[in-house]
Amino acid sequence: MIERIVHEQLDDLEKAGPGADLVEVFTESVPSRVMCEMIGVPESERKTLQRHVETLGRLSCTVPEALAAVSGMSGFLSRFVPVRMDDPRDDLLGDLIRGGQLDEQELMGMTATLITGAFDTTGNMLAMGVFTLLEHPDQLAKLREDPELMGNAVEELLRFLTISHLGASRWALEDVEFAGQSIKKGEVVTVALPAVNRDPERYDNPDQLDVGRTDHGHLALGHGVHQCLGQHLARTILRVGYEALFDRFPTLRLAVPADEVPMRDDFVHYGPRSLPVTWDD
Repeated sequence: MIERIVHEQLDDLEKAGPGADLVEVFTESVPSRVMCEMIGVPESERKTLQRHVETLGRLSCTVPEALAAVSGMSGFLSRFVPVRMDDPRDDLLGDLIRGGQLDEQELMGMTATLITGAFDTTGNMLAMGVFTLLEHPDQLAKLREDPELMGNAVEELLRFLTISHLGASRWALEDVEFAGQSIKKGEVVTVALPAVNRDPERYDNPDQLDVGRTDHGHLALGHGVHQCLGQHLARTILRVGYEALFDRFPTLRLAVPADEVPMRDDFVHYGPRSLPVTWDD
C-alpha cells in the first residue's frame, strides 16, 4: 500500500513537471494518504484535517485559531469514531475497536495521535531528508552506489536532523542527582534532542552526515514508554519514499538556491514550507 501511494504521488510529481513543489505534491501527501487508508479516513476529509494539524503545530497560531482547529478536529473525530465503532472495518482502527480495550474517548485520542503524527512529523522528515541529501551529493552518491545503505541512511537522517527541535519535557518523579545538578521531585526537565543526537561523547564526528554510520541509538523517536507510536511505519515510509523518489528522478535537484528554500521555523517540527525541485526530462 505504501509503495502504491508513493508511486501514485511520483506520477503526480512527473505530471507537475520541473519546478514543482515537492512538499505539496509528494512529501505532505504520502504519509497523510497512508494513514488515512490505514484507519479508514475518507479522502474528502484529508485536506481539512491537514489544515487543522498544521494550525496546531504553528507556534505563532492565535488562541482563536487554535480553538477553531481543535473544534474542527474534535468535530470530525466525534462523527467518525462512533460510526466506525458500530461498523469496524478491516483496518487499524477496526483492530483497535475489536480489541475491546479502548473506550470511545480513548479511540478518539488514539486516532488524533495517529493523524497528527502522519500529517506532521513524517511529512516534514520526508521533505527534510530529501533536502539534506540533495545538499550532500557525496552521501546521495553512496546511496545510489549501494541501495542497501538506505536503512542506515534513514537512521542517520533521523539523528542528524532531529526535526523535533524544541526538546522533550519530563517531570521528575523523585529527587535526582544528574551531571552535578540536583533535580527535585516535581521539577520539569527539558531535553534538547538535537544536542543529545549530536553529542560528541556519543558519536564520532556528530555534525557530519554519514549514511554508512551504524552506531545509531538516537533519540529522534523518543525513548522507553515515550517512543513514537508510529516509528516503524515512519521508517518504512521514509525508506520507500527516498528509494522511489531518487530512483524515479535520478537527476533530481533543487530548483532554487538552498538558502532560498523557505523553512518552517515557527513550527513545533522543523522542515521546509516548500521545496521546489527540478530534473532533466
